[in-house]
Amino acid sequence: MAINYSELAKQVEAASQSLNDGMVKFLGDLISIRSYTGEETPAVERTLQEMRNLGYDEVWMDTAGNALGRIGTGNKIILYNAHLDHNEITDEREWPHPPLQPVIEDGVMYGLGASDCKGGVAPIVYGAAIFKKLNLPSDYSVVVMGATLEEDAEGFALRSLVERDGLKPEVVLLAEATDLTLRRGHRGRCEVRVRVSGKAAHASSPELGDNAILKMVPVIEAVEKMNKDMPSHSLFGKGNQVISLINGPHTPNSVPSWCEITVDRRMVPGETMESITESFRKVVAPFGAEVYIPEQPVKTHTGINLDGPSFYPGWLLPEDAPLLEAGKKTFHALWGEEPHVNIWRFSTDGTYSAGAAGIPTLGFGPEEEKYVHTPQDQVNLEKVRKAAMFYALFPVLYAAQMG
Repeated sequence: MAINYSELAKQVEAASQSLNDGMVKFLGDLISIRSYTGEETPAVERTLQEMRNLGYDEVWMDTAGNALGRIGTGNKIILYNAHLDHNEITDEREWPHPPLQPVIEDGVMYGLGASDCKGGVAPIVYGAAIFKKLNLPSDYSVVVMGATLEEDAEGFALRSLVERDGLKPEVVLLAEATDLTLRRGHRGRCEVRVRVSGKAAHASSPELGDNAILKMVPVIEAVEKMNKDMPSHSLFGKGNQVISLINGPHTPNSVPSWCEITVDRRMVPGETMESITESFRKVVAPFGAEVYIPEQPVKTHTGINLDGPSFYPGWLLPEDAPLLEAGKKTFHALWGEEPHVNIWRFSTDGTYSAGAAGIPTLGFGPEEEKYVHTPQDQVNLEKVRKAAMFYALFPVLYAAQMG
C-alpha cells in the first residue's frame, strides 16, 4: 500500500504540538546546565532521563560518556547526533541575559549552547519520540546521540561509539546550526607543527650557541608563502593556513635550543595527513625543519582517554546521494517546499562520520550559524518544533528512498 505522506505530515504536526511544552522545558533544563567539554556529566544524565521519560526502547551511556537512546528494533540504524558540550564563557557581562539562565522572549530562547548545540539535542530527542508515538512505518532503528567532546575534538566521541563500542549507523544526521536548511559538507582542519633545532648557550655568550628562533625566521616566511598554492575545490574554494602559535624554551637568559610554530590548516575534502605533512616537508626541509601533526589530548567525563591526531578531515555528500534526496523529500512532505542546500563554514562531528569513516552524513538543525559562539546565543522555538517534525518523519522517507 502506498504511504500517504500528506496524512503522515498532519499526524507529525499534531504530535509536535502536543509534545512541544515538554521539549521547551527540556531545552531550558539543558541550557541551565554548564557542560564544558569533558564536564558533560549532568547534561548527559538529564538527557538520559528525558529519553526514559519519553519511553525510548533502550537508553544507555556508552564508554565515552555519550547519552544514547534507541527507538525501533531494526538492524539498520539512522543516527541523530547533536552535542551537549558548549564553548566556555569569556565575559558574562557581554550577554543580554545570564548565560545559564534560559530566557524566552518573542518565541526565542536565549542561553549558553542554545545555538550550538543544545537547540539541536532537544528536537532530535523529541523527534524520535514522535516517530515512536505515531508508530511510523520504517525498517530502520533511530539512535539519538547527545554527544560529548565536540567543541574541543569534534568526532572523537563519535569515533569511540563506532570503533570502540561497535555501533554501525548506515547514515548520520547532524543537528547543528542550519536554520532549517540542509548541509552536505564542510572543510576540514588540522594542526601542523614545524620545529627547528639549535644549540643552547648562556645569553652572555651567544656565539657559543645556535639560536633556533633566528633559524625559524625563513621557515615562517616559507610557510606563509604556501597560502598561494593551497589545494582548491569548486564548492569550498581554496584551503588556507595561519601560523597561530610560536613556542620555545622558557629560559629568557639562554640562547634557545629549539623553536616550534603551530599552523592552523583549513583543508578541502580529499586532503590527508600524509598529503598535508608532505606538502610542508617539501617547503621546510631545506631549512632543516621537522614537521608533524600532534596528538590531541582528549579525556571524557567518564575518565577515558581518547587521544588522537589533531586532524579533522573535510567531507562532501554527493548531490545524488540517497540521504540528501530523502532529506529533500522529508522537507517537501512537511512544508510543500524545496529546501535550500548548502555547506557549513565550521566543523562538526561529520569530520569522523563522513570524513574518516565514510558514513553518508547530512546536516539539518533549527539553530542559526550567526549566533554560534556569541553572547547573543539563541534559538527560535518554532524552528525547534519544526526540526522535531523533520526528525520524526525522516526515517519513513529514508526507508522509502532505499526501497
